[in-house]
Amino acid sequence: MKKKSVAAGHLTRDLSAPTRELTDHLRYLIDSPEMVRLVHDITTCSVVWEGSDALLPDPQASSGLELFPCFTMHFQEQNLQLKGAIYPNLPREGEGLDHVINLELAGRPCTFRLTTPHTYVLSPFHLRFLSMLFGRLVLQNLIFPLDSTQGFPLFTPYSLEEQVVGGYLQSLLWAPCATIKLDAQDTPYIGSMLHSERRLKRCEMPGSRQEEAIIRAWRLFKRLLYYSIEGGPLFTGFAFIPPGLPEDICQKRWRSLIFYGEDARPSFDEGLEPFKQYLLHANGRDTFLALQEGRLIGLLHLTRGTHRQLASLRSWNSALPLTSISSRGRITFWVPLRGRHNPRIPLAILEYRHGHLRIPLFQDIFWLELDRQVAQVCPQPSHPDWRLRLQRLLALVRRGGHGAILLLGLTPEQLTSPDALEHQIFLENPVPLTERWLPLLFGLAKSDGALLFNDHLEAVAFGARLKAAPVQLPPEQDDLGSGMRHQATREFTAHAPNLVGLAVSQDGYLSLYRHGKLISRLY
Repeated sequence: MKKKSVAAGHLTRDLSAPTRELTDHLRYLIDSPEMVRLVHDITTCSVVWEGSDALLPDPQASSGLELFPCFTMHFQEQNLQLKGAIYPNLPREGEGLDHVINLELAGRPCTFRLTTPHTYVLSPFHLRFLSMLFGRLVLQNLIFPLDSTQGFPLFTPYSLEEQVVGGYLQSLLWAPCATIKLDAQDTPYIGSMLHSERRLKRCEMPGSRQEEAIIRAWRLFKRLLYYSIEGGPLFTGFAFIPPGLPEDICQKRWRSLIFYGEDARPSFDEGLEPFKQYLLHANGRDTFLALQEGRLIGLLHLTRGTHRQLASLRSWNSALPLTSISSRGRITFWVPLRGRHNPRIPLAILEYRHGHLRIPLFQDIFWLELDRQVAQVCPQPSHPDWRLRLQRLLALVRRGGHGAILLLGLTPEQLTSPDALEHQIFLENPVPLTERWLPLLFGLAKSDGALLFNDHLEAVAFGARLKAAPVQLPPEQDDLGSGMRHQATREFTAHAPNLVGLAVSQDGYLSLYRHGKLISRLY
């Protein structure tokens, strides 16, 4: 995708138009179906137009972040008077969070509010994606709206989604969002902001060769979701080798990398057909097809991550981006970390699942919210290390692939009441959350129904089912929360507001419910 130039007269004509017309056009673009879908996919938020006279958050109470740092120099080259700031993670009246975006176009302010009833905290990676999303929207539709000589809209070979995905992944190499570290239990968490405004402003402009290679790979990956080999499901993966890296350096860095012959290295430009015979070589877990500059160059076996943490620009640039593709409808972009206890820990930076994009929530956000909720319903747990043990139990359940429901905080009255629960099988004695009992609790969690914990966070019963729901809940809006386990957990917590409900799907997604509402989710 080559960078297109715009005649100065055409640009001047647009910028001299009434500012209200420009603002209305921007509002129309942000309300477009693709834009609304991408915003909701990444943030679970809906877009609410605030208008030009909306009150901004108090600058002393919340700090706004520049929305277009990657495009600042490009806007200046085009003399486009556009500024933007985002105020993330603002508490709402009642429940949930808001994220306020303020744009100033040709001197006229306009404000949008991204609103959600859920406690989805936007990480630096979410904010980077939004920056790419709004920046590409402006570049494509306001800077280059018409060809000045032909008088019809400029043709762009890539959709907005493709441009944003390519720009987001490419920007993580030029200016990583934040440091990523592992705690004592090998749980990834976000450290400090890593990028500088100066470096962001030096990011490659749209249309670079590397970005085009990512977009072509993205198109191929989506086609593979509907592809099968000899009638069987396809599981494969790709490793992105840095461009220009000589083969001898690659061999030293990744000793389990074999190269295909020079004549057997298909390119993305050739389409899917030349790749067919290679797809079964990799499984997307520990073997990956090696890609370099849009060509398939070899096969990599990777059993260990290369870094314990990503705390610098150098470590991010030397980390190896991977992609796993599953015929279950999922594409995952991830970086392998090396923990103290686990040789390879996947750090997912973007996921495409059943037609929707997601940036998986980092675990520190979810665990902090779970800690806060459990402290309210179980103020005196029986064991001091319950946090670590609960995390390990949930990790076992997620890896097991069976799914489960855990209800925390039941009082003695609720456990003996015949009004709400049925079919539960009681244990002779309460079982504390200690390392000794985790394998047995994992087995109990596989039973149909819920695993029950009392208000001292001890397991007391399993196989519990909720009787006919006394309250009618509206259907959950997201596709993941519409399953039977999630619906049952919502009903449990709506009927008993003092409970914390945890629903684990067969795919391993972990959802936290309280008062019949989704509070947080760990992808």
